[in-house]
Amino acid sequence: MQFNNIFLIGLMGSGKTSIGKILAKKLKKKFFDIDHEIINKMNLTISEIFEKYGEKKFREMESEILDALTMNENAVISTGGGIILNKKNISKMRTIGIIVHLDIDIKTQIFRVKNTKNRPLLDGENLQDKLKQMKQKRDKIYKKISNITILVTKKNKSRIVTEIEDKLQ
Repeated sequence: MQFNNIFLIGLMGSGKTSIGKILAKKLKKKFFDIDHEIINKMNLTISEIFEKYGEKKFREMESEILDALTMNENAVISTGGGIILNKKNISKMRTIGIIVHLDIDIKTQIFRVKNTKNRPLLDGENLQDKLKQMKQKRDKIYKKISNITILVTKKNKSRIVTEIEDKLQ
């Protein structure tokens, strides 16, 4: 079986879902969003999952959904920002596809996520500090494991998709 999946990774607000849908349509691939798959399976929002079961359970579900999606081929898969915190997930994605990192600066990220709900890791005070810490922790992993990195700051969706397509060739 030949896998030609594309995994979109990056911080929350980087556009993994919206870019993933457009990219999948343009490339005539199936689209999956791991966070939405978890929501559908648990019949709870991400915030409710965190509140009721904790982040550990959410991360387990993330890995479980990724495992379930490994039988797919020819798909664009939008991941949760923290999927890279588990080395097994990284290994799985590398084995069955290409990893595309959507890189975003903090200023743009704050603008995109400041008024959104269902982001339990951002609950509480000082959004900017939380996002900076998350970026510091995760960016080096994103950059290390990705086959392609696309800076999404100050770009429209069609330009980002075109850049991904160009780098895939």
